[in-house]
Amino acid sequence: MQCGGARLVVVIALLAAGCTASGTAGTTDESAPTSTTDVTDEGRDDGDVPTAPPVATSTTPFGDVALPGLLDDSNETIPDDADVRTGVLDNGLTYYVRRNDNPGSKVTLNLAIDAGSVDELGDADGLAHFLEHMLFNGTTAFPENRLIDVLRGFGADFGPDVNASTGFDRTVYELVVPNDARSVALGISVLEEWLSSATIAPAEVVKERGVVLDEWRVRTQTTQGRLSEVAEALFLDGSAYAGRSPIGTRASIESMDHAEVREFYDAWYRPDNAAIIVVGDIDADGVVGEIADAFGSVTARGTVPPTRPDVSFRIDTEPDFGLHVDPDQQTVDVEVSLPIPSDVETGTRAARTTLLDSMIYGALVRRLDLDAAAGTAPFDEILRGGNSIVATLDAPALYAITDGDRVVETLTTLLDEYERAFQFGFTDAETALVRQTLQSSLDTRYEGRESRQDGDIANALVDAFLTGADYPTIADEYGVLSGLLNDITPAALDLRFRARWGNSAPHVIVSTPEAVADRIPNRAEVLELIDAARSRPLLRRSVSRELPDALMERPAPVDAVSSEPLLDTGVPIFDPQIVIFPNGATVVLSPNSIVEGQVFLRAASPGGSSQVADADVVDSLYAADVVMSGGVADFNEAELAEIDADADVAISASITPYEDSFRGAVASGDVEVLFQLLHLYFVQPRFDPVALDRVRARERPVVHDPGSDPDAAGTDALLDARYHDALRYTLVPTPEQFETLDLAGVERVWTERHADAGDWTFIIGGDFDVQAVTELAAAYVATLPATGTAEGFVDLEIALPAEPRRVVIEAGSGDTATVAMLFSTPASGAYVDDRVEADVASEVLSARLTRVVREELGDSYSPIAVSYVTPDPDPVIETYVRISGSPDRIDAIAGVVLDEFADLAAGGMSADEFDRAFALIVERYNFVDNDLFLDGIAQGQVFPELGIDSFLDRLGRLDAIGRDEITAFIASHVPLDRFVQVTVVPR
Repeated sequence: MQCGGARLVVVIALLAAGCTASGTAGTTDESAPTSTTDVTDEGRDDGDVPTAPPVATSTTPFGDVALPGLLDDSNETIPDDADVRTGVLDNGLTYYVRRNDNPGSKVTLNLAIDAGSVDELGDADGLAHFLEHMLFNGTTAFPENRLIDVLRGFGADFGPDVNASTGFDRTVYELVVPNDARSVALGISVLEEWLSSATIAPAEVVKERGVVLDEWRVRTQTTQGRLSEVAEALFLDGSAYAGRSPIGTRASIESMDHAEVREFYDAWYRPDNAAIIVVGDIDADGVVGEIADAFGSVTARGTVPPTRPDVSFRIDTEPDFGLHVDPDQQTVDVEVSLPIPSDVETGTRAARTTLLDSMIYGALVRRLDLDAAAGTAPFDEILRGGNSIVATLDAPALYAITDGDRVVETLTTLLDEYERAFQFGFTDAETALVRQTLQSSLDTRYEGRESRQDGDIANALVDAFLTGADYPTIADEYGVLSGLLNDITPAALDLRFRARWGNSAPHVIVSTPEAVADRIPNRAEVLELIDAARSRPLLRRSVSRELPDALMERPAPVDAVSSEPLLDTGVPIFDPQIVIFPNGATVVLSPNSIVEGQVFLRAASPGGSSQVADADVVDSLYAADVVMSGGVADFNEAELAEIDADADVAISASITPYEDSFRGAVASGDVEVLFQLLHLYFVQPRFDPVALDRVRARERPVVHDPGSDPDAAGTDALLDARYHDALRYTLVPTPEQFETLDLAGVERVWTERHADAGDWTFIIGGDFDVQAVTELAAAYVATLPATGTAEGFVDLEIALPAEPRRVVIEAGSGDTATVAMLFSTPASGAYVDDRVEADVASEVLSARLTRVVREELGDSYSPIAVSYVTPDPDPVIETYVRISGSPDRIDAIAGVVLDEFADLAAGGMSADEFDRAFALIVERYNFVDNDLFLDGIAQGQVFPELGIDSFLDRLGRLDAIGRDEITAFIASHVPLDRFVQVTVVPR
């Protein structure tokens, strides 16, 4: 399901992080620009806003500006990508084909159907989604589940490479295959079979009910799933979408009839309602010919498609309220949306509208985040939310996280900020600030235009078919959006917001734990608060303190002690340079153009919480979170983001039992900002009591009630079982332990762990100039403090499991259960072989569970099994398994897992199972990934035995691995007499 109208509009919304995930409602977007601040209203008043004609379509309580509220209402065409071959066959099938060499040697193929759950016929619901499943369960040429096995044999994995999604308005299928002629022909053949030759056998429908029902459990039987139901009821009531959630209901799934599924298939899966999209390392002309040959004779199975429902929304100026009381809700969340009918036009008008909305909500969130960071807000977190659940609804939101004692004050504050924006408008300063943030995202996308991935292009072309969206090149897109963005003034923001405020009304959702539900205002009280917002006296925001243009001045550089190649492979991308400075800090430089315009950071040091005093272990669990959300030097988190508003940069930190680390990413033009942040987190971290309070508020609910979060409770129980309740490995400490967390302990841990840069390695990879980055490292890394004391980690000496240990916990209130298993054994010492064998074994184990537990038994939607080599601190091979299912079947599922693993260990692996797994790993190893390569270097610096050699030598060793080796690996490293198992059932 699309997030908004045109694809170009979606790009803007993603850049601004303003869209809600597909098929969800009532959600927040935590990647939104929530912490770049300054929202001072300096010298603007109502007289600065141009007058507009009154609304002609309705009487509005809050204003008289007509939608869409644009100072500039012009609309110009945005040119489409001329390299896309597009056309329509005689039977009405649309095609889009484009050559693209990123990642190279791959092809992405999509089948897009212009129908979703809103187009379902009769009373049955969930048909569109159930049909999506059935297309993987049999076509004329690929009966039952043979299709998945055939595609795996070509190196296409079920999930990452073979997938589909169903929304309210669309159904889209995706294949990613190698670009050889045989694989591409197979991919096109599969799409043709899906469009025209699904079998939808009655027995297969019955068998698939269990799989779809488990997906229903996973998606709906959670706090978020239940919140989505509240939001859908609030926003979709009275529309054609009401009661048409794509996943369907339990009753509809359990009674799904093959005839109903077939009726939907015959009605909508027709060539004049479908498009084929092919993007990749191909001969575009040749592929166009193949599409014509494969699809030219396809005909509709009905003469006339059904009448589509009216999916438009009307202007709604009546406030509304939804209450979500949930036994597993941890915090009190207050969300205020201002819904209006979506502007789904294309061209510059639609792009301008979405830019305006992104800037408006960016500014509002920044205002409120400034208050939260200063500790003066009645909430702990402010995020940009959204309920734009369907394409024709535009419902951005302010989303605050608070508690039961402050819910009325929080709601009042959000309403007041909307009203304040209406009364006083937006300032020059905050307009410039949100413009900088958006422009920075556009710059990054533009710089990476030559490494645009197949999937990104294919998604744009899917939207082009389904919504009539523009599909420009990134260069054209950049020129259009940058020009529009530069022309937006505070007056334009004011007018657009007045139009929304005047042609909408606050729609409020409050989510609350059952325990404090009696503190939540009722519907009448909420509506009274909304009504009072119009008359409550408000003041302009005061001017905040002036901030510098940069975080710090560049320190005087210190010359390196040495600089030499880290490796000598003869392949430039794998031959990074290692630079050592007098303070002992090591910098590894790995320039490449895998992702153009982007630079990535890894930094690692041995030690971690193994070096932390026992009394400070709880502080070490949360120290990184507190520090990274507290700002640096004299700047809190909101001020820090304002200073760096024009830089596209992200950085995080962690303290694990044996390692301290940083991860970061930055646009190539903003590398110095990343170095500044890194430097300041070492030398001037900010131990902010407000940040501590916010972390406490975020974590305390699950600490005091672990059963409210089934995932956290299950993971914590698994870690406790594996590591014998060692606190350094726990995810959720006890309430008594948690209450020892304090700022002094956080400062003590962080300072100790970052007092000496001499044992740190900083790895920089990506698109950068080596000389320039070396100079930055000489200034910002070489000047970090150093004591000259070599430090390592302390072996915690936690024994591996010696027998099966099974734990059952109760968590969550939905009708779903999970079982997780962890098998841990010492590595063999031949770490390259261990790594390769683990990778192949992962595919064998996962495919076996998918075939048996999902396809044959219909017990689970998505079984997971993965083997890997990890330091602990000595190298250990672990195999992790996680499967969801019905509570009354979960024990039987666990038994099936062990039986299947026993069969594989005893030589039950077929040649086909091995060959398909082997083909998947060959495909994976043939592609280079910045994350994996840099992680390999970082791991090797802390744990030399697992160095980068075991990463680089994988492909060379793969040919020596056969079915016998994988059988022996499973027998040795997935021991059925030594593992931990945690079953999570509803409480």
